[in-house]
Amino acid sequence: MILNRMPYVWLVVGLLFMPFKLAAAVTVQFNNERNAACWQLIEQKKPGFCRLYFQLSATKPDTVYARQDQLSRSVSDYPARRSSYPTSFQQLEYALQFFQYSAERFNIRNNLVFIRSDDGSVQLNMGILTSASGGYSYLLADNENQIKQLVTDLQKLDTLSSRYRRSIEQLFRD
Repeated sequence: MILNRMPYVWLVVGLLFMPFKLAAAVTVQFNNERNAACWQLIEQKKPGFCRLYFQLSATKPDTVYARQDQLSRSVSDYPARRSSYPTSFQQLEYALQFFQYSAERFNIRNNLVFIRSDDGSVQLNMGILTSASGGYSYLLADNENQIKQLVTDLQKLDTLSSRYRRSIEQLFRD
């Protein structure tokens, strides 16, 4: 009797998980034409800043502007959480999942800001908006290898990674 119902059980289980996967699947599409000058700046290794413009692959009708008090706590705790992971790979993975989590829940800027200082140090930042014109900036990558890997990984559909989710959720907890 139970064996006869197994296909239905798997169908129900599959349908339960499908909306979760679709909701968690946020990929980024970079505008190659608009970003050409920024990529040139990155490759030439000259001091300066530029923006890498992107579009999210899916519309998210339930995203909202983040509350300022919520972000002020998260922006002060985020650097310590990210740097607490001992390897560059873990820090990058944390940043990717932070971006995904933020993009699923909040309005974010449609660009990543690249900065190269006179001393050669680099960083790539994302912005979470608290209003149409304001928000907070978060460091995603702080070396060239991480930046290239981050840009590549943001364009991939990876719905199963959630290793750092609990830590990220704590950043935004009321």
